[in-house]
Amino acid sequence: MDKRVMKAAVLENFHQPLQIREMPIPVPGPNEVLVQVMASGLCLTDTHIQDGIIASVRLPYIPGHEMAGVVVQIGENPVNASLVPGQHVVCGIDITCGRCTLCTSGRPNLCLERVRIGFERNGSHAEYALVPSENLFPIADHIPFDQACIIPDAVACMYHAIFTQGQVAQGSKVLIHGVGALGLQGVQLAKLAGATVYAAARTHAKLDQALRFGADQVIPTREKDLVASLDEMTQGEMCDVAFDLVGNADSLDLLLRCIRPGGKIVALAYAEDAFSVPCQELVIKEKEILGLRGSTPDELRASIRLVEEGKILPYVSSHFRLEEINQALDFLRAAKGIGRSVIMMGS
Repeated sequence: MDKRVMKAAVLENFHQPLQIREMPIPVPGPNEVLVQVMASGLCLTDTHIQDGIIASVRLPYIPGHEMAGVVVQIGENPVNASLVPGQHVVCGIDITCGRCTLCTSGRPNLCLERVRIGFERNGSHAEYALVPSENLFPIADHIPFDQACIIPDAVACMYHAIFTQGQVAQGSKVLIHGVGALGLQGVQLAKLAGATVYAAARTHAKLDQALRFGADQVIPTREKDLVASLDEMTQGEMCDVAFDLVGNADSLDLLLRCIRPGGKIVALAYAEDAFSVPCQELVIKEKEILGLRGSTPDELRASIRLVEEGKILPYVSSHFRLEEINQALDFLRAAKGIGRSVIMMGS
């Protein structure tokens, strides 16, 4: 293949397979960096994009929002002047304004003017990607690219969930409802915080992996009632925090019965457009439901540091080639994976 062109998976029409196309390798402008993508994580959100659910996506474009690679070329006047060619990097998803109230109050993940790599801007399902310099975060060379690429979403989002939204601390009782691509990272982070962790999932393969990552007890929800099981396991106290990684119409109603009075639910998933909850359970018992969106740059840096120190293992269970992108998306839809799935470039 001509070295001036690259392969990319392009979404040309909603509800249709992605197309593998050859296109020119982009040239970095001011403050832009060309990254050779070595690994690109797959997220269920990629299927939502393919289905036309994300209204801000404009076609044709290259999806992919979990990226690890090598710095190739740096444009003029980079904001992040520490970058050098050959450096291993991961890529933060959000391009933020730095000026709005949310950015200046420490919540840039909610920036009013954000543009997201792999959503409103071309992403990482390609051999090369162009990103702003400030969105790149160095990572130690000994971290495998497949593990590195999932840190900005699967790990950092769970870091934001566990430590910021959930306020999990030593002695907390935590329920991870849905231990898969994100939930298995959450088990590790909650244990790191000193919590007692209860993991729930429909399949024993995922629960077995949750136990390997330190879950204290597991609940196979196809076979056992979640509320009754937690009531027995906690001697009636229930959980301080529940993390919803299922996101169907009934999951929040279910989890309200899994937390103690004054407890909270952190909702990470959105499989359906709406949910309903019993007002008395929410209001009279002072329970909370919190949303979650992404992570901040500081949380991403903290997540990278935990991985580099060997305290968290970004768990990847399936690998695909770029040419297999549509099989990989079908694999996600069928919920066949245990952990995160990753596209490996050049393999």
